[in-house]
Amino acid sequence: MPREKIITGVDVGSEKVSTAIAALFENKVSIIGVSGAVPSKGIRRGSVVDIDAAVESISTSLERAERMAGVSVSSAFVTVNGSHVQTQNSHGVVAVNPQIGEITREDVLRVTEAAQAITLPSSRQVIHVIPRDFIVDSQEGIRDPVGMAGVRLEVETNIIHGSSTAMKNLVKCIDQVGVEVRELVYVGLASSRAVLTDTEKELGTVLIDIGGGTTSLIAFLEGSPVYSSVLGIGAKHITSDLAIGLRTRLDDAERIKLKLSTLSNENKSRGHTIKEDIFDVSEFDLDTDEVPIKFLNEIVNARTKEIFNMVALDINKSGLMGKLPAGAVVTGGGAHTFGVVGVAKNILRMPVRLGVPSGVTGLIDEISGPAFSGTIGSVLYGVDLMKSNSLLSLDKSQGKINKSLHDFFEKVKSFLP
Repeated sequence: MPREKIITGVDVGSEKVSTAIAALFENKVSIIGVSGAVPSKGIRRGSVVDIDAAVESISTSLERAERMAGVSVSSAFVTVNGSHVQTQNSHGVVAVNPQIGEITREDVLRVTEAAQAITLPSSRQVIHVIPRDFIVDSQEGIRDPVGMAGVRLEVETNIIHGSSTAMKNLVKCIDQVGVEVRELVYVGLASSRAVLTDTEKELGTVLIDIGGGTTSLIAFLEGSPVYSSVLGIGAKHITSDLAIGLRTRLDDAERIKLKLSTLSNENKSRGHTIKEDIFDVSEFDLDTDEVPIKFLNEIVNARTKEIFNMVALDINKSGLMGKLPAGAVVTGGGAHTFGVVGVAKNILRMPVRLGVPSGVTGLIDEISGPAFSGTIGSVLYGVDLMKSNSLLSLDKSQGKINKSLHDFFEKVKSFLP
């Protein structure tokens, strides 16, 4: 009997740290341990600002998941976020050995390495190199060129990179809890793995992951990522606005925001809308027991509009506006906010749906909502690499990812649709 394999994903966000431990058995992914949402400390806008506090939150999250799963975690796939994350597309080309006459794995490795030959400052580090399309002797649209005849091999890649300092600090936090970082995964890419359908990726879509302190974007065309970006604004700013407007604490403002969103979702599920003009806040320590819903909506919508105006500007800057027929998918903890989908439709002028993670079974009740798309996505990302026998390890002395030729090639294949 084959043994089940264990994959762990850790989503380190500005508002929460969450961990999911999954068992892979006969191509089925079953969640066997979760931590839920552990309040994040020492993380601001996706970056570590206090190592000791961040280690405490990560340790608590891992311990909770380990107790539930009954296993000890030795390695994990960890999400990376923050406004330092950027993207660019790159082209690589190599000549195929005429004595062999056909394209080999080594050729794929060489052309992908050629595409990585971009000029980056020493303070930047590549997170992902994702092949989008191979070209053999001017024939485009090739997914896997190995074995094909040809003399010239080209590749179009999407390179996601970030601040090496920010990533080293994150890795240091994970190391201090006794866990090896298998690979850092851009949170947008992780969430897309759990939320987007193959059809959406092929037609063209943008995933908008609204976290606590940041909003992460990743756009797909023809099945592959073409653009990524992180904006330094998130759902925490909506909470701050409510706290100021209601003259209350941040904790109470967050609870009021969630209560308003929950009430809205419950009414929608019954086919109703919120018709009452007054919102009951008697359970909170405010100067009044009732607040006009219109007043709350004005506060929430003002900041939500700002977020999606920034998203629209970013999509315009990428040149993708009007080229995404599958529309936008909104996920992340901020997707729970009342009226988010409606505001997104009005500003982006495209179809918008709420993204909920899928693709796993087991103990998913605690992590079934949009807030955990990155957590589940990091697990599924790890599963994809494990299925292709392509687990990567981090060389702590060099701070770089070591890859064997076979492993690297398998990783390249795992990205192709």
